[in-house]
Amino acid sequence: MENSASTIKNLVERIEQYSKTSIDLYKYTAIYKTAALFSFLAVKFIFTLIIFAVSLLFTIALSLLIGDELGKTAYGFLVMGLFYSLLGIIIFIFRKPWIQVKMSNSIIESFETNEKP
Repeated sequence: MENSASTIKNLVERIEQYSKTSIDLYKYTAIYKTAALFSFLAVKFIFTLIIFAVSLLFTIALSLLIGDELGKTAYGFLVMGLFYSLLGIIIFIFRKPWIQVKMSNSIIESFETNEKP
């Protein structure tokens, strides 16, 4: 009878240890995936910031160039403003297939390719 009680006690201890190990594994997997997501978003943010700065400088230069050609600097900024307004409207109309779907797929792929905890 003692042998059977000892076996049950040993089994309960192993189940307890397995449960603790499984919880730790899920916790570390969640931490890893969260870190992977934040690093992915940080890279995207920095890249977007660089593209924005470069675009701003090119826009100012192009506005000044167009303004010189049209005779007034303000006309160049007006033309560029109209161009970006038209671009913004087009992006707004096609935002779901161009931006939302691609970003969602990109985030999902980043989780699928980083399976190792």
